[in-house]
Amino acid sequence: MPPPPWTLTGRGLMALYTPAPQAGLGALMLLRYATSPVGPYDELLWAEAGRASPAGPRPRVRSIVVSTKESVVWGRRNWGLPKRLAQFEWQEDGRQGQVRVTGEDGQPVAHLAFRTGGPRLPVTTALVPPAWRTLAQPPLDEGGDWCLTRVGASGHAGLARLTVLHTDGLYLPLRHTRPRLTLGVPDFRLVFPVPERRGFKKAHE
Repeated sequence: MPPPPWTLTGRGLMALYTPAPQAGLGALMLLRYATSPVGPYDELLWAEAGRASPAGPRPRVRSIVVSTKESVVWGRRNWGLPKRLAQFEWQEDGRQGQVRVTGEDGQPVAHLAFRTGGPRLPVTTALVPPAWRTLAQPPLDEGGDWCLTRVGASGHAGLARLTVLHTDGLYLPLRHTRPRLTLGVPDFRLVFPVPERRGFKKAHE
């Protein structure tokens, strides 16, 4: 049984978007965890900033797929993340590659191509205001609680390129939308602590 807190390490990419006029900031993240309490796994997610929650505007993971059942079970149970199981097929050649993601039902979720490289600088979320890095996930089941999780991360990052061939089965079709910024993260350390849980009545008292 792997309850929080969790410490994970790995590598990945993050692309920042404003997917529609007057829309808030969104992030597409492709991550390969080398270590976690449930072992290595892959992850693709779409998150949005400034979503309404009992604690005020907070970022929220709107859609997320992972490559192992253990990650699905414990991500949903520990932090209210709406994880679904998917298969990741990678083709990598040095600093460039592609990944195809297919859902458990056999339907395509996403097809991405990427290139990393260039100078890398140290980064840390310690400099980010707590509200900006506190995930607020609504209940997955009727009568459940909100999960507020202040995530911490550190590592290195540099400019990268991400080409979205499609993300039709994730959340938004981003094929014709260019990211504002894409970062390659060759190494990171991520900490998911014990979340604060808030029920509807408690949150609105």
